[in-house]
Amino acid sequence: MSFSMNRKKTPFQKHREEEEAKKKRAENETARLYAEFVESFQANDEPGSKPSVRGGLINPNDKLKADSEGGNSKDGLSVPKKGTR
Repeated sequence: MSFSMNRKKTPFQKHREEEEAKKKRAENETARLYAEFVESFQANDEPGSKPSVRGGLINPNDKLKADSEGGNSKDGLSVPKKGTR
């Protein structure tokens, strides 16, 4: 006759197992997200594909003449001259 003794788990053991399971789920989720991230860059290697991010060239030396004179700025708002009220 064989029997097994079932020991009751202590709250510490239960907590530890829950933490380990949570850590394992987080690692799996991180691995999945990383794989999607890497895949998103590999998909753009095809010839003729458009980049996912577009940018323009900004030259900080280009200013509108009206901006330095207290007129309209680049965004179209009126900017008063410095030192005037």
